[in-house]
Amino acid sequence: MVEKRRQEKTKRTLTRAQEITYSRDFKLADQAGGYTAKKAKH
Repeated sequence: MVEKRRQEKTKRTLTRAQEITYSRDFKLADQAGGYTAKKAKH
């Protein structure tokens, strides 16, 4: 029972705004690292 409560707590650590910010940051990082289709050609 304690384990289940811990999972529920950690499941929703990010707010929607944080998710958007993080996804944007990761997208930029992927472009910089050349992982997106745009920069697939090395």
